[in-house]
Amino acid sequence: MSEDLVHQLFGPMSKFYCNWFFYLSVFGFVLFTIAVIAFLMMAVSKKQSSKFYFQMFMVCLGYFVFYFQNRLLYSMCGNTTY
Repeated sequence: MSEDLVHQLFGPMSKFYCNWFFYLSVFGFVLFTIAVIAFLMMAVSKKQSSKFYFQMFMVCLGYFVFYFQNRLLYSMCGNTTY
């Protein structure tokens, strides 16, 4: 493969694409908020098993990690010179 093709396929992208990380972090925060609200509503409405609480905690944790990862990548991408 030529070096230009490799650079086009795997080289750094412009700062314009940093906005994707911002949008994904907003989306992740919305999903995290919905999951926490659903968790609290179901926990208050009726007694649940400990398995339910663990599963909902893991769902909320997954959405939080998704949000945090994209926020971190947005911050890192915004500080580059490309």
